[in-house]
Amino acid sequence: MPNVKVLLPILTSFLFAGSFVAGKYTTVDLGPLTTSLLRYMIAMGVLGLFISRSVHPAKALTVARSDWGTMALLGLFGVVGYHYFFFSSLRYTATANTAIINAFNPVVTGIMAALFIGERLTRRQYGGIVLALVGVLTLLTRGNLTTLLTLELNRGDGLMLCAVMCWVLYSLMIKQLSQRYSGLTITFYAAIAGVGQLLVLACLERWWQQIATLSFSSLLAIVYMGVAASSIAYLLFNLSIQRVGPTRTASVVYSLVPIFVAALAWLFFREPLTVPMVSSMGLILLGVNVVLSRPGD
Repeated sequence: MPNVKVLLPILTSFLFAGSFVAGKYTTVDLGPLTTSLLRYMIAMGVLGLFISRSVHPAKALTVARSDWGTMALLGLFGVVGYHYFFFSSLRYTATANTAIINAFNPVVTGIMAALFIGERLTRRQYGGIVLALVGVLTLLTRGNLTTLLTLELNRGDGLMLCAVMCWVLYSLMIKQLSQRYSGLTITFYAAIAGVGQLLVLACLERWWQQIATLSFSSLLAIVYMGVAASSIAYLLFNLSIQRVGPTRTASVVYSLVPIFVAALAWLFFREPLTVPMVSSMGLILLGVNVVLSRPGD
């Protein structure tokens, strides 16, 4: 069914993009650690429900003791670190900017994978990395690359780059664990580890006080992120990988998320699309597609 193959990654992209807009609402009432805690408490419950309804729930819950430490690191980088920097960046930069920088994720992952786990890239793919790098630098410098000499970058953009690095480390560990466990198992235990760490770290923000004054719009945003972006979108992503393949799925998702976010940011926040933003988006998406394409495509 070719239509299903097309719709799966597109719907995944849309649900992921919605978390950028939802996160903007929560920054009014909640700190980044509290937002992450509430989001993943909901996600943990939804993922647990999915596991209980799976064919072999006992198998899905089985993890070797030797992998407990890695699962804890998944929670640290993929849940705590990534979302702390992500939600913090939304306080200082435009929503569309965070999505465009996030689109750089596959490129950085490709470089780190080549350096640390021996994954080789073609010359064409390295050319894609250069294109994407130029696009990110164009975004960060607002189209004036000479400002790199003074290192006067937006604070929110820098925080989002930190989020990207956390996600890269998370992705490399996922690649290793996926040889032994299903994606649902890995994500469920990463959520458990992340929630456990956030219950402690979010005390710094006095999360119980923030919940008491939570607005209705922030509540809806948290529920959306927990159910749609952290649970349903993940399952759609896996289904897309099964039917379309990992390379093409990642390429479509990371290409469409910035476009959906830019459209949603304009719709909800009336954030303008500037010429440097559009040009950098084009370069990044072109570079990402080249890096993620199969040799000979």
